[in-house]
Amino acid sequence: MTLKILSIGSALLTFAFAMHGFITDSNIFLGWMMLSLAMMILLMGIEEIQKDKKWIGYISFGASILISISAFQEILRL
Repeated sequence: MTLKILSIGSALLTFAFAMHGFITDSNIFLGWMMLSLAMMILLMGIEEIQKDKKWIGYISFGASILISISAFQEILRL
């Protein structure tokens, strides 16, 4: 239940950052949007591992790490 709430919260946060960037045509929150997206993918991967879909869970975990690295690079650039 907690993972589902965190997943929905991170999805809403990602959507809010994306809509802000789309409406204002600004990339100031791009790193934070990518970080919340990475968190959402990480939580989805944890849910998949709990459902015994280990392969998809591990791929999601790896994608989350790669997106987090890109997000931190973007945040530190600004």
